[in-house]
Amino acid sequence: MKPFFPVYSCSLTPARKRLRAAMTSGFARRDGAAPASLPRRALLKGTVSVLALGSCASTLLSACGGDYPGSDNSPDIPLPAVNSVANFRDIGGAAPGYAASDGAHVRRAWIYRSDTLTPNAADAATLQRMALTSVYDLRTPAETSSTPAMVPSTATYLALNVLGALEPPSFAGMQAAELNQAMQTFWNEFVTGRTQCTAYGTLFQHIADTQGPQLICGGSGVDVVGWACALLLLIANAPLEIVVKDFLLTNAWRSTGVDAVNVSPPVLQAYIQAAFDALQTNYGDLNRYLTVGLGLAPATLDRLRAQLVA
Repeated sequence: MKPFFPVYSCSLTPARKRLRAAMTSGFARRDGAAPASLPRRALLKGTVSVLALGSCASTLLSACGGDYPGSDNSPDIPLPAVNSVANFRDIGGAAPGYAASDGAHVRRAWIYRSDTLTPNAADAATLQRMALTSVYDLRTPAETSSTPAMVPSTATYLALNVLGALEPPSFAGMQAAELNQAMQTFWNEFVTGRTQCTAYGTLFQHIADTQGPQLICGGSGVDVVGWACALLLLIANAPLEIVVKDFLLTNAWRSTGVDAVNVSPPVLQAYIQAAFDALQTNYGDLNRYLTVGLGLAPATLDRLRAQLVA
């Protein structure tokens, strides 16, 4: 089978340097406050464990060739203000969109992400004006039943129970180390679990087949939306350090913390590390995970990437 991703070649040294730089630079919160401190530990255990993955390696090594221009180098197109919905943001990043390694940019105003979709009246009107065509809810049945998503009339609604459980797990009483281990287990299962693979495969199939802006929403416990968005950015051929940086933005766009209840714990680099390690161990490369694990045809991936880049 012809690899879905193009082949790149570059030294690991620039990739490591760029990844370190990405991990130490900051993002501003939408309320103007300083972002939460991001974990400093190097991602992906020196990057070698995941970057040596055949066709997946070529995609992740494209971090050497892609630059993130940021809003300083282009006119800023503001994100629609939906302040009553936690972690609502455009996965395309700031204008003109995250730069891909092949010269394209991740398309903005096309795929949004958020926590539970319960906007106030003003934000509901904003979402209506955005003309969303689909809302994908990745929460458990208990969550969707107790707190239904408030879906604009322009959009169809699809519930996909990624965790495959009736209700979300409880992390109450867990200290940081125990919480970290529990989360890594869940992120491993994003890749290894049959239910999880089926749900993510269905999500990507729908996105590939749907025109117009779309929203992926979830709860604030296990970041099921985070893995979906990381994969979409990789499919769009965004550099690795941008994928990780975008994932960690949740800590700036949501009130997080390790406490007695742990309703909204912070996300850590170790979580996405666990998923990539599981991908390498079980599938060998990203192409095989997308096609064999998630059941996506190469033509579907072509359509999906065509939608994700501009």
